[in-house]
Amino acid sequence: MVARKSSVPSGAEIIAKFDTYEAAVAHVEKLLSGDFPVRQIAIVGRGVRTVERVRARVGYPRVALSGAINGLVIGIVWHMFTSTATDAASYASTVITFAGMGAMANLIRFSLSRNKRSFSAQSSLVADTYEIQIPKDLKAQSEDAIIKAESKTQKAN
Repeated sequence: MVARKSSVPSGAEIIAKFDTYEAAVAHVEKLLSGDFPVRQIAIVGRGVRTVERVRARVGYPRVALSGAINGLVIGIVWHMFTSTATDAASYASTVITFAGMGAMANLIRFSLSRNKRSFSAQSSLVADTYEIQIPKDLKAQSEDAIIKAESKTQKAN
């Protein structure tokens, strides 16, 4: 297995700086529409930090409900592929059994976890600035690509 190299390009030229990632992506899109080589572009974030947004409280009732829903879905699939019975009682008993097993499994997993937190959160990386970097020898080609992209958008309008 070959490891991917995800480092800052060496000998790179900074051709643009942006305050938001969306603005950097828009600039890359403009380069690409001007036929600039894709593999030569890097978006580099400077001043990167982690931001964690708290989304919901997590407790035993929520964990049990989540496990029960997962078990319910597994029970439905299990019954569809393994059972020849078509009566509602057989179907209900399979689904309820799997829902209970899912709830119990989730409760056990949650109670044994070491990093028990009472909330769930979404983590993301945010940078102060975003730089578009390319190899130094392609600077003129990038300028041509931007001009070409701008002329395409002017013709479209």
